[in-house]
Amino acid sequence: MPLSSDSKFGVRALTTAVNKIPATPTQIRDLGIFEPQYLTTTYVNVEYQEGRLNLVQSKERGESGQAVPPKGRAIKTFRIPHLPEDDVVRADDVQNLRAFGTDKAETVENVVNDKMAAGKLNLEFTREHLMLGALQGKILDADGTMLYDLYKEFELTRETVDWKLDTKTTEVGQLMDKTIASLRAKQKGAMVTGWVALCGLDFLTALKYHDKIKPLYERYRDGAAYREGSLNPIEFEHNGIKFIQYTGDFGAKGAKIAADQAILLPVGRKLYTEAFAPADMNATVNTRALPYYASREKLDHDKGWSLHMQSNPLPIALRPELVVTLSAS
Repeated sequence: MPLSSDSKFGVRALTTAVNKIPATPTQIRDLGIFEPQYLTTTYVNVEYQEGRLNLVQSKERGESGQAVPPKGRAIKTFRIPHLPEDDVVRADDVQNLRAFGTDKAETVENVVNDKMAAGKLNLEFTREHLMLGALQGKILDADGTMLYDLYKEFELTRETVDWKLDTKTTEVGQLMDKTIASLRAKQKGAMVTGWVALCGLDFLTALKYHDKIKPLYERYRDGAAYREGSLNPIEFEHNGIKFIQYTGDFGAKGAKIAADQAILLPVGRKLYTEAFAPADMNATVNTRALPYYASREKLDHDKGWSLHMQSNPLPIALRPELVVTLSAS
C-alpha cells in the first residue's frame, strides 16, 4: 500500500487531529484548577507582589516597556519548556497489515493516528508531572533536574504543617480548622471555593484511621456507599477538605508526594495557570499557541514518514503562599 501524501497529513491537519484525540485522565488536571494561557511567545513573565504571582503581558520589540516595579515587586521571565516527541511510520508498517477488527487493509491514516495517540499520552503524562512540580514549587524535568524552583525565584518559603497523626490524642479536627483559618487569612481576595489535599498513602491511612477521625470516616464511607452505590476508596471529605490519594508515579527521579505527606491546595479561579508557547515551526511563528502540535516529513527514498509531536507548557501556582505541605508526624 503506498503511503499517502494527502493534505490531511499537513501540519494544520495533523495538529488539529492530535488536539482532537480525547484527553487521558490525570488526577491534577481532573481537578480543573490550571487555567490555560495560550501565548504567542516562548516565554512568560511572572510578577510577584505581596504574596501573589501575576502574568505580565508581553510586548513587541521596540514598544515601551513596563515601568520598573516599585519596592516589594519582582518580575521574572521563565522560558517555557519544549517537549518534543518523534516517531516513524515506515512503508512496512502498513504493507500487508490488516486493520484491527476488520478484514480490510490497514490505512496510513489509522497508523498515524495510533502513533499520535500514543505520543499524546506521553505528553499528557509529562504535563501532569509538571503540574505536580508547580504545586510543590519545584518544577522538575523528566530526568529529575530542576527546571524552576519557584520559591527560590521569588524568595519565598514553603510552609509545612505537622498534623501529628502518629499521636492518638491529637485533636485532628482542630488542626484542620487552624490550618484552613491560617490560609484564609492570607487569601487577600483570592477566589477560593474549596480545599483539596493530594495525599501519600500513609498520610491518608493515618488520617482516616486516627482515633479522632475513624468514626467520622466510617460514617462518611457508609453514607457515600448508600448515596452512590459504591465509594471511591481513595477519597475522603471532612471539615471542608477533600482528601485524595495521589497515585501518580513518575519514576525514581520524578516529582512525587512522600508517602507520609500531603499537599493542601485551594481550588477556585485564577489560582493556577498553564502557559503554552507556540511550536518551533515555520507555520506557527508568532501565532497563538495550541496545547499540542504534530507534523511529518518524508523519509529518504520514499520509505515512510517521520512523525513529530510536541507540547510547550509551563504550569504555575499563582498563589504559592496558599499551597502548603502537610506532614503526618
